[in-house]
Formats: sequence, structure tokens, C-alpha cells
Amino acid sequence: MLNKKKKNFSNTIFNQKFLTAIGLVVILLISLPLVKNINQRHKINTEIKSLEKDIKTLENDNSKLKGLINYLESDQFVEEQARLNLGLKKEGEQVIVATNLQDSSMVSDVVSNSMIKIPWLETSVSRENVTNPQRWLIYFFE
Repeated sequence: MLNKKKKNFSNTIFNQKFLTAIGLVVILLISLPLVKNINQRHKINTEIKSLEKDIKTLENDNSKLKGLINYLESDQFVEEQARLNLGLKKEGEQVIVATNLQDSSMVSDVVSNSMIKIPWLETSVSRENVTNPQRWLIYFFE
């Protein structure tokens, strides 16, 4: 009877160790795909965040380009380019082309000697004879 109890006890220990080993193998087989899934999910979330940053950057660039397109299509840009490239001038304007920057004294002589029309006096006077307040009045109310 003692022998039988020893056999049953040893069989029970063997069965427990065997079942524990099988349980550990099952847990390992279940956890490996779970770890792979968690790792893959982390990589996907990282890629999503990176793509969202790229989207924001591209949207900012797109809005800047739209602003540039609007400016390039505006009348202000067309007038500016016509003034720079084609020599456009409006009525009453004087265009001065400075070909040599070292000879700026000639340009200042031309500007200072030009005549200014004063509307309320209905005459033209030399730029040298007009006071600063009169120049501002001419500038704003001409």
C-alpha cells in the first residue's frame, strides 16, 4: 500500500510537471503572436504620426503657395512687373533711371531741380522752394 501511494504520488508529481510544461508552452505560443501584434501596432502608430506631421507641413506649404499664386495673379504684381520691366509710368509721374550708382549727384540734381505743381496755387514751382508741410499737402491732396 505504501508502494502504491508512492507510485501515485510520483505519478501525480510527474503529471503536474508535465501539465506545467504544457501550460508554459501554450502560454508561450499564445504570447509570441501577441508580442508581434503589439510591436506591429507600435510601428504603425509611429508611421501614422510621421505621416500626420508630413501632412501638416504639406498643408502649410500649400497655403503659402496659394498665397503666392493669389499675389502673382493680382493687379498689384502685374503693375509692379510692368513698372520694373516695361517702364510703365502713370500720368503725372516722372521716371528716373539710375544707370550708374556712383554718379548719384546727377540723380539728386535732377530730382531737386524738377518742378512741382501746386494745385491750389495753379502754378509750378521749383522743388527747392516748396516747404516740407507743402510737400505733404501736395502728396496727400494732389
